[in-house]
Amino acid sequence: MQQKYILFIALMIFSATGFAQQFITKGKIEFERKTNQHAFLDENSPWDQAAKKSLPKFVTYYFDLEFDNDKLLYKAGRDADVRQNKYWGVFEGDNIISTNLNSSTSVTQKSIYGDTYLISDSLRKIDWKIGAEIRKIAGFDCRKAVGRVMDSIVVIAFYSDEILPSGGPESFTGLPGMILGIAVPKMHTTWYATKLQLTEVKDASLASPTRGKKIASGEFQKQLKNILKNWGKEGERMEWQLLL
Repeated sequence: MQQKYILFIALMIFSATGFAQQFITKGKIEFERKTNQHAFLDENSPWDQAAKKSLPKFVTYYFDLEFDNDKLLYKAGRDADVRQNKYWGVFEGDNIISTNLNSSTSVTQKSIYGDTYLISDSLRKIDWKIGAEIRKIAGFDCRKAVGRVMDSIVVIAFYSDEILPSGGPESFTGLPGMILGIAVPKMHTTWYATKLQLTEVKDASLASPTRGKKIASGEFQKQLKNILKNWGKEGERMEWQLLL
């Protein structure tokens, strides 16, 4: 009789725990993107050293990621509390990225030097290695993963398996849950979720961007290389950022 009672209590506890676990499939996440612009300045340049004294160390932008199961849309969000002028110029704040996880495709609206492009592509494949470290981000326990993009750029991510779609900020995907934190040391930039809103997401909010010159990803990369070929190391750095 006592064993049956203990089993009954154990089942009740298990049942309560199971019902308490919630898995999120739709909503809106705000991301804060911070870039250390001082890290891009040349230590040997008196002009750059003077710029350090007058420019803020970090440039901050906010983005919203709306999602409903396999469809996601990432776009500019609210203005930063303090408007900051960028010294080094790339990582713009008006890109729009539409992602379809079911078809493994994306459409990106990207503006470069006054020209707007509409880039169609398959989702970037990242060889993630999942670790044991857990970090709390926007109220969620997130597990660490490390990947590599464009052959040489290391990406450190933190994802939550409580949010089911395997998306994230910018074009980062491929983990078993939503990516809520990203750090790219080579680009001195981080993206961290600040909050999640459990709201209904309308189909119109997830519509792919339509403005810009339609172009395939491979052709866009060729044109970008041609634009930056005479820029030396500065061009190489800008290419990484523009292709991210």
